[in-house]
Amino acid sequence: MRGNPDARQGAIALHGFYFLYYGLQGVSIPFLPLWFASRGLDPALIGLIVATSFLPKILSTPVVAHVADQTGRAHALIASALAASLVMFVCYPFSQTSAWLLAITLLLNAVFPAVLPLMDRMAIASGRGQGNSYTVMRACGSLGFAAVTVAGGYLIKTFDADWVIWLSIVLILACLACVRLLPQAARPAADEAPMERVRLPMREVLRDRPLLMCIAAASLVQASNGFLYSYSTLYWTASGLSTALISLLWVVGVASEVLFFFLAPRILARTGAQWLILASAVMTAIRWTGLSATTDPTLIAALQLLQCFTLAGNNAAIMWYITRRVPAACKTSAIALYAMLSGGVFMFASIQLGGALYRSFAPGGFLVMALCAVGAVPLVVYSERLRRRQKS
Repeated sequence: MRGNPDARQGAIALHGFYFLYYGLQGVSIPFLPLWFASRGLDPALIGLIVATSFLPKILSTPVVAHVADQTGRAHALIASALAASLVMFVCYPFSQTSAWLLAITLLLNAVFPAVLPLMDRMAIASGRGQGNSYTVMRACGSLGFAAVTVAGGYLIKTFDADWVIWLSIVLILACLACVRLLPQAARPAADEAPMERVRLPMREVLRDRPLLMCIAAASLVQASNGFLYSYSTLYWTASGLSTALISLLWVVGVASEVLFFFLAPRILARTGAQWLILASAVMTAIRWTGLSATTDPTLIAALQLLQCFTLAGNNAAIMWYITRRVPAACKTSAIALYAMLSGGVFMFASIQLGGALYRSFAPGGFLVMALCAVGAVPLVVYSERLRRRQKS
């Protein structure tokens, strides 16, 4: 499976694939905890399942990225990961115990997140070759997240929580149908060094200290979403907000995210990646601090607008930095390191800390996320110092 030889068609298909892939997250992230609750699980157990689900990707993501960098068989790897994810979602309704639900969730999160660095690497190469910005493709993902969140919220409110599973299955099938249409691997650009095979791409990434500090900083900002992903829907529901209103609050955040993705290339051209990560960390900390202090829907909606920094600004900045600093043979591994830290190691820690507070003082989980985001600031400053030392 080598992909679509027509680069233009491949780029269009990649836009659609982002829409579908993040659309799946738009139903599973906000509403899978509600589905667990409908099966009789208490909030503490739901938090445990969600938190531990981020651990398998710590192992699977770098392994898949290494295989992709070594073999170039991204399409086959994406198809395999999606097929395995489909099996896991089909198994969910037949699971009668919390142990089985935990096992399926762990397996699902070992395979589904591994798709992300592969498609991001493909998007960077395709965007460069076709004049399409990575940020535009990523904006399509945000649109998919928003659209499916609204649809999922409506279906769950009108029927029942089982629509979380059925909608997820439909979206995975659509993703699988798109894989053959995705673009072939692009050749290095004129300003890039020729693609040379590197025996251990991840080792080369880890040796670049400014890059490592920037990836760690961006990962902290991204991982600070942990409490939002795991407990916000439960918290807002307990505070009296309806499922439909919660869906709209998620959409407000995603709408600001989409707009920022379109503006990101111009902003990055002026500020540089490190300073956008720094600004994103500060604005994210303000967002979480505000959400800890209110359950008023209007104020929540206003604070949700800062998601343009939490996700779009931060994500666009680190991808911009990786694209311009990392050799072609190591790019997938660099993106995988970001995915592993942001969605694995740091995400697990933030959910565990936030979950511990949720049981005694629910708003405290948002304060933990604010501290997580603030932790990115010294890392960005140190990265810039290292970069300047290397130049001098």
